[in-house]
Amino acid sequence: MSALRANTERHLGFLLSDISRLARREFDRRVRHLGLTRAQWLFLFHLNRQPGATQSELAEQLQMEKISVSRQAERLERAGWIERRDSREDGRAYHLYLTPRAGRIVEKLDGMATELRADYLRGLPHARRSALFADLSRIKANLLELDHASAR
Repeated sequence: MSALRANTERHLGFLLSDISRLARREFDRRVRHLGLTRAQWLFLFHLNRQPGATQSELAEQLQMEKISVSRQAERLERAGWIERRDSREDGRAYHLYLTPRAGRIVEKLDGMATELRADYLRGLPHARRSALFADLSRIKANLLELDHASAR
């Protein structure tokens, strides 16, 4: 293996981490005027993808402690972004739903995320984008297989 290839592969994790950090920072900058924190808009995004999720399910999705999600849910409910509904199956659990107001803001956030993706993918031809996504999806699948194997 050439030294350049070995060096590139060795730093792939750093590159992916830097890209993720820079994209989050730019998105934060673009949505700052909406008055939502990153934790709040991530919560709303995930709840939009999984309406009726319990706090435990969201905690797993967000990789947060259940108590942190519970506190965030309380703040978002007080602010009118979400509503909690009692679970029929478990009297201790709540199912969470976006309010219509939150649905509108999530649509706006989604549009802003689409614009950001267009900006950071600028200059990459369609074929290269497709190959990049295919390669990254393969890496993700490999990591999921490793995770699954280690859980056995």
